[in-house]
Amino acid sequence: MVIWKLRQGADKRIRGGHPWVFSNELSSSPKGIGLGTFIELQDNRGNFLARGYGNPHSLISFRALSFNPEVREPMAFPFLSQRLLQSWQVRKNAGFRGSFRMSFGEADFLPGLVLDYYLVEQNGKKAQVFAAQLVTAGLDKALQDAEGFFKLLVDEAVKAKLTDLTWEQTAVVIRNDVNVRKLEGLEVQEPRTIKTVVGLDLTKVDILLNSASDDGVIRMQCDLAEGQKTGFFLDQTQNIFQAVQIFRNWAKTHPELKSKPIKVLDLCCYVGHWATQITRALKSEGFDVEVHLGDVSEPALNFAKLNAEREGAQVTVHKVDVLEGLDKFESRSFDIIIADPPAFIKAKKDIPKGQHAYLKMNTQAFRIIKPQRFVVSCSCSGLLVEEDFKEAIRKAIQRNGWQARNLTRGGHAADHPTILQFPEGFYLKMFTHFVEA
Repeated sequence: MVIWKLRQGADKRIRGGHPWVFSNELSSSPKGIGLGTFIELQDNRGNFLARGYGNPHSLISFRALSFNPEVREPMAFPFLSQRLLQSWQVRKNAGFRGSFRMSFGEADFLPGLVLDYYLVEQNGKKAQVFAAQLVTAGLDKALQDAEGFFKLLVDEAVKAKLTDLTWEQTAVVIRNDVNVRKLEGLEVQEPRTIKTVVGLDLTKVDILLNSASDDGVIRMQCDLAEGQKTGFFLDQTQNIFQAVQIFRNWAKTHPELKSKPIKVLDLCCYVGHWATQITRALKSEGFDVEVHLGDVSEPALNFAKLNAEREGAQVTVHKVDVLEGLDKFESRSFDIIIADPPAFIKAKKDIPKGQHAYLKMNTQAFRIIKPQRFVVSCSCSGLLVEEDFKEAIRKAIQRNGWQARNLTRGGHAADHPTILQFPEGFYLKMFTHFVEA
């Protein structure tokens, strides 16, 4: 076992539970070990701090898997599978009945592993799909036999009654197609399906999600083999639930709205999660819904159109760049606008340009909203601090001459947990505003 020691005084953060150590905090150079090597971390006096894995070529040289000295093999299958079973149980306890994020890296004490779980249905048969991103050298090395690991996980989950779906009803997709792997010295790979289910077409499959409008589930079709991220964006679940509840209650108190469809604009819609959930909620109360979907991806728009139409919406699609193409929409023409773009800020150097992009998009959103209606503004840029995002929204409101009340302030759903000792894990921000003339 390789032992690394910290410089004197460099142990405060990791003693507080932060899972990272930077290369300049080590007492000697980390060079010379292989990517993802198992490491025991000690303070400068030789006292145990944590066990995890190292990367001599990354600024983040060490990532902790366990702070418990009794855990001898935190990179072994038994330990990693038990960690995931615990995360799975947390999601069940939080009420997730369909698809959800099972591992959110550091927040689930598994740095380097992003794992989404999809409950799917096709041709009347259910199956489960694990879509994994191995974004660090340590987890990439630990799960080289990914098929063997997920078989163990499913077998243990069946024993624990977390699922009644067996290995034969399980597909596994590895999504190592993310550029963040380059920072670890890892190759960016094409998506690959390493375990399939007979008769299951992952490129066009219905996933089951908690419904925002009742106790059931809602179906949404997407591509789990090669679609963006791991095929779907699961992180907005709680924000959608909060906003949809407000929209439904508002509509119920305005029966005159039944004289014509409620117009919804879903910007950067991907496969239409926001629009589809909104449609179901409003249709359940007897309102007609006219959905406009905006995105640059034609395949995503095709899925979004299908998903919203299945819930009863009248749908128009707009292949549009949200930073350049929103001039086409008339002022004060929508009842509900969702502005949920991809991260405009990927690195610190992008912050000024990204802040301007959020201001520009939200200025347009508040231009085309009707009075006495709603704008939902979102950011998934972790490098954009909340106060700066709020300032961009404030300016957008002011530029359009509105007064506006903030009704909800959202963030991570329970399947995207955060831990206070790791502030880098906080990224998602959402505000719902009700505008006044």
